Amino acid sequence: MELRSDLSLAHVVDSSTIPFVDSPIQGVERRMLDRTGNEVARATTIVKYSPFARFPRHTHGGGEEFVILDGVFSDDLSGDHGPMSYCRHGIDTTHEPWTGEQGALLLVKLRQMNDRTEAPITIVDTEISTDWKRTSNDDKRQRLDLFSNANTGETVWMERWEAGFHSDEWIVGEGGEEIFVLKGDFSFANVDGTTDENNKHSCKEGYWIRRPLSWSGRKFRIQTENGCQLFIKTGHLAMKL
Repeated sequence: MELRSDLSLAHVVDSSTIPFVDSPIQGVERRMLDRTGNEVARATTIVKYSPFARFPRHTHGGGEEFVILDGVFSDDLSGDHGPMSYCRHGIDTTHEPWTGEQGALLLVKLRQMNDRTEAPITIVDTEISTDWKRTSNDDKRQRLDLFSNANTGETVWMERWEAGFHSDEWIVGEGGEEIFVLKGDFSFANVDGTTDENNKHSCKEGYWIRRPLSWSGRKFRIQTENGCQLFIKTGHLAMKL
């Protein structure tokens, strides 16, 4: 399967408009955002676990990274994880995941790692973390660093913007970027006046944005009316997998 697999193209996708489809495992459904491959695939997916669903033990040959969007997700590798937890399982890690009575909703990225020297497990409970930092003199913006790898150039973090935050200084990182709206809403427009469809949008919870390597350095105007929380990755689109 090839779905938004050309990494040279930009995309802005409202995931709520994508129907869930059954996975091969009963009680596990998926909304596919991008995919290259069939069941073994490089993929970005929203995965829904029904209450008490269980996925058989399996190994992630290209690693797995996910954020819990809702519910509680558990496995025998790293335990129980609540909403807004960030989990990263490195190349060739093996686990058996399940959910309890709440079920769970996850944003999952598969087979997008290539450094076998990184730590096999990274877990951050962003709801209780004390590492959120103000990013500038503007007290309406905070950042929480989740992961970085100097070998690959990959950087992963979250941002929280309070209602009314705005800036003309959002610059697309080296190696392209992806953004997923975890909570709230925000809008963006290209500062240089470019008017193509990927350069001016209003985005709400569940929107997924991908900007390619060729957009590195491009500057955007950003703002949020009601506040938001974002999951952001840069550098990874340039990695050779």
